[in-house]
Formats: sequence, structure tokens, C-alpha cells
Amino acid sequence: MSLGNESVVQWMTKDVMSVSPHDNVKTAIDLMNKHCIRHLIVVKNDKLVGILSKNDVDKFSLSKDDKNDDIRSKLLEQINVDFVMTKSVNTVEIQDSIKDAAEMLSLSSYHALPVMEDDKLVGIITSTDLIRYLLKHC
Repeated sequence: MSLGNESVVQWMTKDVMSVSPHDNVKTAIDLMNKHCIRHLIVVKNDKLVGILSKNDVDKFSLSKDDKNDDIRSKLLEQINVDFVMTKSVNTVEIQDSIKDAAEMLSLSSYHALPVMEDDKLVGIITSTDLIRYLLKHC
């Protein structure tokens, strides 16, 4: 098999962390921090409705000095995920190749793609996964 032709299913993360669009941003940040991840899939009624990245959250963050921590935390508890998430989400299918995913990510401003099978979320492939793939094969 030539470089890049392996399917994303072999490299994706299958245990996808998700939030609801009605969860608050602080809850989402806490989940990202707890699991050391930079992306959360946003689902409503088991349907993909968006993706929330650390970059999305950082756009709405205040200065991170100690005296602003309480203010920042209270503010982020008042903002719902759907206000800051990316709503138009590109996805890949389970049978798509690593090369397809890499091309899609290289043309975008984000670093993760939900992986779908029959309109059902089955995983996520990130730029980190693509780097792991390259390190193994190069």
C-alpha cells in the first residue's frame, strides 16, 4: 500500500469526547483540560451539529492573570457552546484515506475532522494523528 492510502479508521480516535450545544463553555474547557484534548464534537440528539476547538474558545478568553480567573470562569459559565463552536463542519467517511484527510485539513483553518459512517459519528482524526502516521511510515 502506498503512503497515504490507508483508511482513516486505522488512525482515528474512536472514543470521541462530545458536548451539547447547550453546555456552557466552561464545562467544555474543563472536559478538554481533563482529557488533554483540543477538540470536542458537538452533538444534539445524536447528530453532529458542530465542533469546538481550543482556538474557538481562546477567541473569547480574557487575560489569564490571576485576578481575572474568577471573572473569566463566571463569564464562560454564561456562554453556551453553540455561540463559539464551528457550525459548518467538514467530515470524512470511514473509508476515506489518510491522504484525503490530510488534504482537507491542509486547505482549512482547523485541525480535526469528525469521521462518519452512514451519517453516524464513529471517530475523529486530527493533525496529531496524521503526524503519528507520518512518523511511522517515513
